Amino acid sequence: MTQIIFTKENVVEQLKRLKTDNSPGIDELPPKFLHEVREEIGAVSAQIFNKLMQTGDVPQEWRDALIVPLFKKGNRSDPCNYRPVSLTSVVCKVMERIVKDNVVELLNEYKVIKGSQHGFTRGRSCLTNLLEFFEEVYERIDEGNPVDVIYIDFAKAFDKVPHKRLAKKLQACVIKGQALT
Repeated sequence: MTQIIFTKENVVEQLKRLKTDNSPGIDELPPKFLHEVREEIGAVSAQIFNKLMQTGDVPQEWRDALIVPLFKKGNRSDPCNYRPVSLTSVVCKVMERIVKDNVVELLNEYKVIKGSQHGFTRGRSCLTNLLEFFEEVYERIDEGNPVDVIYIDFAKAFDKVPHKRLAKKLQACVIKGQALT
């Protein structure tokens, strides 16, 4: 894959999938509005996305975010009971989803993603990972084999991804050119 082509059809499809009750991003464009006018803006949005992909330039407004506190649980007067949520441009999210769908489809086609991968994989989650893990543990225990488990906390591990190394690995797989930048 050297480039990702945006079409009216894939833009309209992503706009159709928007959760209309979500909050707008910093650009104040409500998802409900974008969902309603998807047919009218699909073609021009595809042209804009293609141009941005060619230039490799993302508008500053799409990189900015409005940070709002989201209550988790407990005492509402305790700031520790809130987590920050970044509200970013919904239009940018639409473009990102199309890119992600194309990349994931390609990685699946070339069998780059292992079957043991659960995070960020459709139909899989932390729960499916845990269930598969327990199934294997119970099989070994039933066979009379000892099982040792070591727990490691990877909190904020994704924040520490070496991006240059990740780009090289993607390039080594099948993603090159504009699709990589």
